[in-house]
Amino acid sequence: MNRDISLLETPRTKKNMLDSLEEAILLLDRSSKSGDDIDFEQVVEFIAGQQILYGHNAGVFVESRNVSSPQTQLYTGERLQTHLAMKNILTIESIRALVLSGSSSDIAQSSIALADGWLERQCFSDFCTVGECRYSSIAFIRYLNVLGKTDHLENMVSKLSKFRDGKGGWKGFPYFFTLLALSEIESPIADNELNYTLPFTEQRLKRSRPDEPYRSRREEILSRVLSRFGHSLLSHV
Repeated sequence: MNRDISLLETPRTKKNMLDSLEEAILLLDRSSKSGDDIDFEQVVEFIAGQQILYGHNAGVFVESRNVSSPQTQLYTGERLQTHLAMKNILTIESIRALVLSGSSSDIAQSSIALADGWLERQCFSDFCTVGECRYSSIAFIRYLNVLGKTDHLENMVSKLSKFRDGKGGWKGFPYFFTLLALSEIESPIADNELNYTLPFTEQRLKRSRPDEPYRSRREEILSRVLSRFGHSLLSHV
């Protein structure tokens, strides 16, 4: 089976078997949207098996291969420089994938509960704006959205407006990852931020000139945002 890699990825990811946590995350994410016929429980067990169960980091997910490379990137291509951000986002995306799986198995529910306990103690769960915790805050917003925790979600999103840079972005926040998060949220507060960035989106895409697969991913996100407001992506770079 040819599977893509996921929301954190490195150039050495293998694609011919389910051998990485990151790959499993994207598999569940895509299957939940497309309805693909996969063995959800097998993937759920694989993800849950990468979780730390005891000690200070109980609830954290760790990759079975090295994700500490300075080339580690978000799904949308932005690079992460700190191990802390890599750990945070990998954990958030892992638990988000388990929620998306809809699994009611004991292993899934125990894993979600343990991770939730860890997440609640982290600064980014209340919208931290220090360094790359901004990246973790955006990842946490995506998690809140799949949980349906509307009040907490809207409180987090409402804080973004204070960081508008006047050029369609948010100072210190990863632009396309933020755009991805906002595009997934159906609410007036998210619409406000998308309306703010809408006039700048295509120019930002042209300037970014990312390699594949990031180029196609960014175009897909932008097309979704434009379609939401009755527009279409007229140009490709």
